[in-house]
Amino acid sequence: MKAEHLVVSRSTTKSLLRRRLRIQKLYHWFTHSANEQDLKPRQVLRWDLVFCDGDEFDYVVIGAGAAGSAVAARLALAGHSVLLVEAGGDPNILTRIPGATLALTGSNLDWYYDTIPNNKSCLSSIGGKCRLSRGRCLGGSTSLNYMMYTRGNRQDYDFNVTGWDWEDIKPYFLRFEGLQEPYRLPKSSGAYHNTSGITPIGYFGDSGNPWHQRIVDGLTSLNFPYNPDVNSKSQIGVSKILGFTSGGERVSTATAYLGTKNVKESLKIVKNTKCTGVIIDTENIARGVTLARGFNDTINIFTRKEVILSAGAFNTPQLLMLSGIGPKEHLEEFNIPVKANLPVGEGMSDHVLPIINIKVDHDSIPSSNIVSIGSRLWQGLSWLLMRSGPLASNSITDLTAFANTECYDFKLRRLLNNTPECELPNLQLIYAYIDKGLLSMVKSLYEIAAPHSPEVMDQVIAANEESSFIVVSPVVLKPKSRGWVKLASSNPFVQPAIIPNYLSDERDVEEMVRAIKFLEQVVETPVFNKCNASILKLHISGCPAFDEEGYWECYSRHMTHSVQHAVGTAALGQVVDERLRVKGVKNLRIADASVLPHLPRGNTAAAIIAIGERLSDFLLQDRGLE
Repeated sequence: MKAEHLVVSRSTTKSLLRRRLRIQKLYHWFTHSANEQDLKPRQVLRWDLVFCDGDEFDYVVIGAGAAGSAVAARLALAGHSVLLVEAGGDPNILTRIPGATLALTGSNLDWYYDTIPNNKSCLSSIGGKCRLSRGRCLGGSTSLNYMMYTRGNRQDYDFNVTGWDWEDIKPYFLRFEGLQEPYRLPKSSGAYHNTSGITPIGYFGDSGNPWHQRIVDGLTSLNFPYNPDVNSKSQIGVSKILGFTSGGERVSTATAYLGTKNVKESLKIVKNTKCTGVIIDTENIARGVTLARGFNDTINIFTRKEVILSAGAFNTPQLLMLSGIGPKEHLEEFNIPVKANLPVGEGMSDHVLPIINIKVDHDSIPSSNIVSIGSRLWQGLSWLLMRSGPLASNSITDLTAFANTECYDFKLRRLLNNTPECELPNLQLIYAYIDKGLLSMVKSLYEIAAPHSPEVMDQVIAANEESSFIVVSPVVLKPKSRGWVKLASSNPFVQPAIIPNYLSDERDVEEMVRAIKFLEQVVETPVFNKCNASILKLHISGCPAFDEEGYWECYSRHMTHSVQHAVGTAALGQVVDERLRVKGVKNLRIADASVLPHLPRGNTAAAIIAIGERLSDFLLQDRGLE
């Protein structure tokens, strides 16, 4: 009996040690950033490709992001030889976890660009620079973003370009959408959705946010409707978010388009390889691209049909200009021979917001974000074993709201909806909740997503040590300010000069201040009053002795954040024609955010995927007889 008992004890001890090691490793996974060396690439997305200088393909696609993955996969499935070139590598495990999104900003999967400082915005950020996060891996920004699935308003797609209005683009949203759990939407939503598309769209797991219902109650008390589907007939109201998620995991264009068996068998992908330029001959025909692995190892790859640029709103204009396509005077500054004099890089537009922290009594509501090691382990195990728990949410919120603030009556404290214009939102509200003392999340927002000055950081940390926060981000949906992307150097490895010009148009600041004044009334609703809610007003040395409105204008200019939705730097009608062909250059097309002439009223990922889907049709139609 003793010997038998001894064997059981040793076995039990080994089992406990193994469990302890597994738990320690899980804790390490879920509490460290995406830069950690133990986060190995996801094997299912690994590709092995051997190619040589001078190799030829039907199509070469630059950039494996939202649009690039879609167009490359569709062309490959149609039987064409396609090379997809990605500057980054495989997404790591954190990209699969919706609740780990904050850890991806500034990681080795992020281009993490700086803007050129101005005196209008981001004034409290380190060096006066805004940070711009862009995905540098398979899936591009769809592997890093907050996964919100909003299309915007149907009027957003009337581009005054032949063949581009809502009825033209709607079929491409439906083509890729694979809506999960359609029974959770009203029957009237059926015509606006598809359940059989390649990209799963669903609801996030429960974030554990104790303010979910309170936010709904606060807004509905001001006559905001509860809108179960902002992607249907009306966009106005507060709504539970649909997202690029399925089964508790992130859905990116890498997993949706590139991970399927048929695509993997027919599409060639090269990773960790930067395109340094498009090869254009003396007749202005795109013949291929120059690729670099490292700074000195470059080769030429040629195309039998066309080159497609899908490198994004910053890298696509840089590539065009390096290849001789852009504003003539600007190219001549860098001694680049001009192939086509086009307004490349001009007309940049982006969604921006000021972060507003609403302080609430911590003891008046149940805790949601969990700071103890044991509870973090529980979150990790819940996701690992069941794909559930807070890590199955997008780490910010599962709510959003849309409104036209010009239809809000500040005296009556009611949102009106008595004219057609009131159906066109100019404001989106995005929410997050931060428990008292949860400094890791505070630092993620204020040190990494947009590094702020010590003056700001010290005040926010001190306030969070005393109170929980509801973080509200009012997004101006149709900004008037326009910026530029220019070359900083003729060296393709040097970041382009990004001059976003945020808040340079006073009308944008006026809308932002009106949104904050609306939030002040939200804070005064009974449900917020019960928790002694108040907006945190920071002492900012650049904002002395202003009246209320002047303070919020100054605050907005200091606390500016990009929503990472830049568009318009190679716009339809200006740089590309209605078939997305670069004007003046044959066999060169663009499909990414840069072609959108203006922003949709909402998040941009869905629109960019739809553009990729549409370009694949253009190519198959235009080249169908070859």
